[in-house]
Amino acid sequence: MTSSMVIQRYAQALFEESLTSTVILNDVQLIQRTIDESDDLSRLLESPVVPQHKKSAILERLFSKHIDTPTLRFLQLLIQRGRESLLTDILVCFQGLSDQAEGIVSVHARVHSKLSKDELIRLETVLSDKLKCRIRLQATVDASLMGGIILEIGDMVYDGSVRHQLSLLQSRLLTQT
Repeated sequence: MTSSMVIQRYAQALFEESLTSTVILNDVQLIQRTIDESDDLSRLLESPVVPQHKKSAILERLFSKHIDTPTLRFLQLLIQRGRESLLTDILVCFQGLSDQAEGIVSVHARVHSKLSKDELIRLETVLSDKLKCRIRLQATVDASLMGGIILEIGDMVYDGSVRHQLSLLQSRLLTQT
């Protein structure tokens, strides 16, 4: 079984459990933030050298007072089955399933320089109006862009970068001569 199938199955199982327990979504977000903020925790989960019982004990100490029992059991199950290195991918997939169920569309925006809070709110509002749904916006800085914005909405990529616009202009000029 490919790892993407495994990720999907675990995420689906956690999602189905979340339908009966409203706190699992909050637990997942807390776990994801914790992993994102700690390179040491990421390395620990991905390390084949660290024994499973140590990983289990660390996660127990780290999360037992902050997450609900079913979510903690899920983490322990991943470790028992040797799937802890897939945890981040499983959490991302779970978030996607949760967003889909709530009618939320994830949008990833790549920009040349960091957007202010007002710019982020304005972009989110404009995208929400255009897509006619609620969105979850994630903006990242991509210094390789000369300017503009690249939006990734599901499988679609909308390239509004300066480089792409210049390339289109060059193509039009070359075809006219």
